[in-house]
This record gives sequence, structure tokens and C-alpha cells, in this order.
Amino acid sequence: MRNDVFNNRQQLPVIRDNDSKLQTAISNKQDDYARVFIMINNVFIGHAGLVLDEGEESFLYDPAGSYTGCKNNKCDGSIRSYRGSGDFFEYPDFDWDDYLQYQLDDGEDVVVFEFIVPRIQLKKMKDNIIHNSEIASNFTCAKNVARVLRESGGVFADFEDGFFSPWGLKDALLDIQLKKGGVPHVVPKN
Repeated sequence: MRNDVFNNRQQLPVIRDNDSKLQTAISNKQDDYARVFIMINNVFIGHAGLVLDEGEESFLYDPAGSYTGCKNNKCDGSIRSYRGSGDFFEYPDFDWDDYLQYQLDDGEDVVVFEFIVPRIQLKKMKDNIIHNSEIASNFTCAKNVARVLRESGGVFADFEDGFFSPWGLKDALLDIQLKKGGVPHVVPKN
């Protein structure tokens, strides 16, 4: 699969969804479910980003970020890019290797969370991003990611409305995994 977080070139931990029934549904290619990934960068002021789906269906929401999709694509050149700051990217304008390398340039304290949600919930997230998200101001990345997750319902419905730091969002995501039962686990990189 192209554009796969589990097979990227970065040595980065992915905290997997610990629901074995949902993992089985994904493995059996049941189209009722989809993966959602939340990237948390804890370096300095930090950053949070949200990736819906995987492969060529990937959709990145990067609120209050400065990622342009050009790190490895070398498309900056002499052309000014206005992407970022709440923009979203569809494949092939976004790929995991490029995005993760961009985050790792800040430092190594970067982690990705995986959640498996009903596909209808993923669609609700995507519609919310496209139709209800404005340009995000500085220091609101985690707040905006949490808002999109909360407004989609499901396991994220209890997120508080208000400010989130990236490390606060990371703690909230770990709490969700623990409430689901079992211990979240990290996929080791080969």
C-alpha cells in the first residue's frame, strides 16, 4: 500500500488501537471501518495533526501548522507556498514520509496514535474539516484536532471544548485507549 504510516522510512512509534475486533474488521477489509491517525509532536511548543484513512485515500488536516507538502517533493523552489495554517491535503499532496520527516526535524519526541472508527464517523470528520474549519491561529492545532474528533462523536465525544496543548491531547488519547480496555501498544519498527 502506498502512503502507509506502518511502512514509512521514519523510526517513529505508532500507538495502535487496542480493540482486537476492530483490528480484525480492518484486516478482513470490512469497509464499515477506517483508520484515523493523530500525530503528536511534543518538541518545544509542539504540534498536532490529523490523518483520515490510509493509502491513496489519505487526508491530512494540519491546523495552525506550516507543513506545505513540499519537504521531499522539492516544490517550494522560488514559488511561495501559502499552504498550512489549517489547510488540508489529499494524497498525493501529502505523504507520510514527507510529513513525519517535517515533524522530526524539530526533534524526536513525535508519536502517532491509531484509532479505528466507523467509516460514517470518518466521513463526518472530513466534512467538518472541509466545511467548518477556518484558518487556525497560532497555538490552536491540538484544540482544532480535538474539536474535529469531539464533534464526530464515538470514543471522542467526551473531549472537553476548549484549549488543548499537544501533550494534553496526547494524554486524552492515551486515556481513551485505556478506557477501551487493554494496554495500548506500540508497533516496533524493523
